[in-house]
Amino acid sequence: MSITSVTKTDLTHCRMFAAALAAGVGAAVPISAARQAWAAPTAPGSSRLTLPRPTGPHPVGTVPLHLVDTSRPDPVAGPGHHRELMAGVWYPARRAEGLPRAPWMTEGALRALLTDAGFPLDPALGPLTAAHVGAPVHHAGHRLPVIVYSHGSGSHRGDHTIMVQELASHGYAVVTVDHTHDTFTELPDGRMLTPDDVPMYPRDFAADLRFLLDCVEGLAAGRNPDADGKPLPQGLLGALDPKHIGAFGWSKGGTATALTMLADQRVRAGLSLDGPMQPTITADLDRPFIICSLRGYSVLQGGEETDSCGAGQGKTIRRRGGSPFAANYPQIAIS
Repeated sequence: MSITSVTKTDLTHCRMFAAALAAGVGAAVPISAARQAWAAPTAPGSSRLTLPRPTGPHPVGTVPLHLVDTSRPDPVAGPGHHRELMAGVWYPARRAEGLPRAPWMTEGALRALLTDAGFPLDPALGPLTAAHVGAPVHHAGHRLPVIVYSHGSGSHRGDHTIMVQELASHGYAVVTVDHTHDTFTELPDGRMLTPDDVPMYPRDFAADLRFLLDCVEGLAAGRNPDADGKPLPQGLLGALDPKHIGAFGWSKGGTATALTMLADQRVRAGLSLDGPMQPTITADLDRPFIICSLRGYSVLQGGEETDSCGAGQGKTIRRRGGSPFAANYPQIAIS
């Protein structure tokens, strides 16, 4: 076994993820206890890393979406082109038997990520998620509360898949998105898009999130937002609750989450993971917003900051009976 030293300057977001992937698939993958990553059965003599099983009572389904925002021209793509986004919907499934597991990333996007990070591994060895592609949606007599997710700079919508599938297993619909020109993504026609030299600011991410909210409303009203008219899983149309929406993001995505909440009342609660909040945000926010960073946790409620991780209105978030992630969104849960 060889050991490669990694300097601090090498540890960009993408390189850290690729290094973790290389550690998992470049050698034998240990099979550990339940709820940790395990090796999915593949061909004899091989192992494939699979992300940890969610702790919720429901299996998880997922479907990718190809979205086009016709209200925003894309000058990078050229005249007549509009902003294209790849997104994913993750949700509690009614059943998953016999359905394929969704990959962490498409092979094309993962190949581009690994190449950029300097890890020329076979993308076919990329991890599988716990979700099943196209599984029918579980219905429990009410619509599903929704959470939208925004990734960090130069990354991709698979960043926090473990959290995403955990939330879905507890009854949330989670919508993730690749922020085009600041991500590694693959479009349905095979085009590969990687981070460009074009500046992408948190406000650009926030514009993507607001468009994503429009798509959530479309799905809730029974309209398929996929630009290619791709068939959706059984039960997804009409399943989402547009009146119970939360959002979270990492790094630049965390800042974009705050900007989205300031501009759009449809998001009732938000969570920022290491969001730099730059440029400095000075406006007041009238809904619960949690900031998690290296220095700990803080909560913004009505423009005031407290020292502990809470949900506003005097309620402190604690790990209790199941998923700590699901507890982060009491403001949007079904009462």
